[in-house]
Amino acid sequence: MNDVSSAFKEQLNNWAFMDTAPGDAMEMSHPFFCEKLGVDPKTFTFKSYAQPGDANEWYQAPLEFPDVIEGTMYLYLPARWTSALKQSNVAQVMEGNRIRQTIILASKEEWKKTLSEFFDVGTTASFAYYPVHLPYYDQWIACIDMQEKIWLYTFYGAGDWILITKGDAGGRNTLGLQVTSAVHSSPWYSWIAAAQ
Repeated sequence: MNDVSSAFKEQLNNWAFMDTAPGDAMEMSHPFFCEKLGVDPKTFTFKSYAQPGDANEWYQAPLEFPDVIEGTMYLYLPARWTSALKQSNVAQVMEGNRIRQTIILASKEEWKKTLSEFFDVGTTASFAYYPVHLPYYDQWIACIDMQEKIWLYTFYGAGDWILITKGDAGGRNTLGLQVTSAVHSSPWYSWIAAAQ
């Protein structure tokens, strides 16, 4: 997994500190990650999770941080998960009493100060980069191996802001849900649509 971790660290650091991003969409995965997900490493791509789910089982969850920024963001979540603001810039997604995602809105400058700590959290088993609407909006997905579970992080960048989600994926089913949520979520979409 060292090759995946090294490539991710280099690319994300370039994006964060030098404002340079891969020229196109980029994905790398270690077979270990695919095994956890229960898919063939030779055919795996995050985009294979881009098919919309059953409308009764998934929804666009509205998310607002009114003390920080105006407007509504939307995350694609399983219908049984609910989101709620916990602090002015922090929200949580719950399934019953279980925290499924922690969501943080931050300035890119503040976020960059935490990157070195983030890279020490675990080993990157898989990652993806998508240039959604350059140069204004892009998305990173990082799956971090934590032995017993995988943490799935997403970084949705828009100008001076970044929305970070940290998803808990203990088992194969939850990992699949987190990947689907990450691939489908486009929290800054309403900002992009308004700017066009």
